[in-house]
Amino acid sequence: MDNQRVKFSALIIAVAVITIGWITVGTGTEEVPYVTIDELVQKQGSWTQNRFRMGGLVEEGSIVYSDNNLRVDFVMQQDESRLHVSYKGLPPDMFADEAEIIIEGEYNDGIFTADNLMTKCASRYEEDLTDPDHIPQEVEG
Repeated sequence: MDNQRVKFSALIIAVAVITIGWITVGTGTEEVPYVTIDELVQKQGSWTQNRFRMGGLVEEGSIVYSDNNLRVDFVMQQDESRLHVSYKGLPPDMFADEAEIIIEGEYNDGIFTADNLMTKCASRYEEDLTDPDHIPQEVEG
């Protein structure tokens, strides 16, 4: 009976150590800050991390696809600020001129290399602002 208690105690301790290890490793990941183009450029040498997230619009006429369409280069704009972006991968279906986008990646030598590219469609959902109980309905967009 005493041998079973030792085995059970060892099992409980092992599970506890593994759980604490998973929690510790999981919380050690770096948070990706959401920045503006101006913040990114002005503070370029002072950041402690090298991954960033930002949003803006695709500048009209700036999209250039590689020969195999697996890389796209474009300019993202935020008000008067512009940023050259290179994205390796297939862009989302709604990626086009003037699309609202969110990108995530690294900034080096004036080019933002994105490894995550998402698009938004502001007109995808409409709601009746006069009726507080109205549930937004999906529309073509």
